[in-house]
Amino acid sequence: MPHPPADLRWTYAGTVPYLLAWEHQKQLREQRIQGQIPDTLLLLEHPPTITLGRLRGEQSLRQDNTALAAQGVSVIRSDRGGDATLHAPGQLVGYLIVDIGKRNLSLPAFVETIAAAIISYLQGFSLDPFYDPEYPGVWLDSHKIAAFGFHLHQGVTMHGFALNLQTPLHLFDLIVPCGLAHKGVASLQQTFPNAPSPKEAAQPIAHAIAHALQLHPQPFALDLSPRA
Repeated sequence: MPHPPADLRWTYAGTVPYLLAWEHQKQLREQRIQGQIPDTLLLLEHPPTITLGRLRGEQSLRQDNTALAAQGVSVIRSDRGGDATLHAPGQLVGYLIVDIGKRNLSLPAFVETIAAAIISYLQGFSLDPFYDPEYPGVWLDSHKIAAFGFHLHQGVTMHGFALNLQTPLHLFDLIVPCGLAHKGVASLQQTFPNAPSPKEAAQPIAHAIAHALQLHPQPFALDLSPRA
């Protein structure tokens, strides 16, 4: 008899500060490397936060850190790839702790797999999204609706994607998104006024990603509150 598919654990954790979610990712990735947990997907939102890639991003800030802090926007240097990215309420952030080494799957191929899952979800809104390997992301014409940035260690991924659902697009004026001055940013709400919230989109996105990875989606609870 064929073996049943392995699990992709997933959870929607609500709004979580970036640094706290990052710490949990590190713990989960170590557990995944040790084989203590299955592949895991964290879905959540962040307060207004600009993250920079591990090698670049400062040049994409349109205001200095002091001015941004005065507007309640944090700036954090991450260890993911890519340039500057903005996170804000109304954006579904997905962090993938997945062992791609055991799948003999390259990181670019993995990113395209996740993009295909997001594209399949967006097609349900009569949109025509596409993945551009030159400028990794999911695009609607020349406007990016989903950004990607991953970090790979011992064959296990960390970080992930940011999908603009109800994200206030004026916040992207604070940066040159992903360092691409000649490109724009889109949100689902622009063309679909009744766009789902991140919480409403979490389950169908989790199922689409699990299907793309040939895994079984398994919801689980995870406490992402600060450690005492």
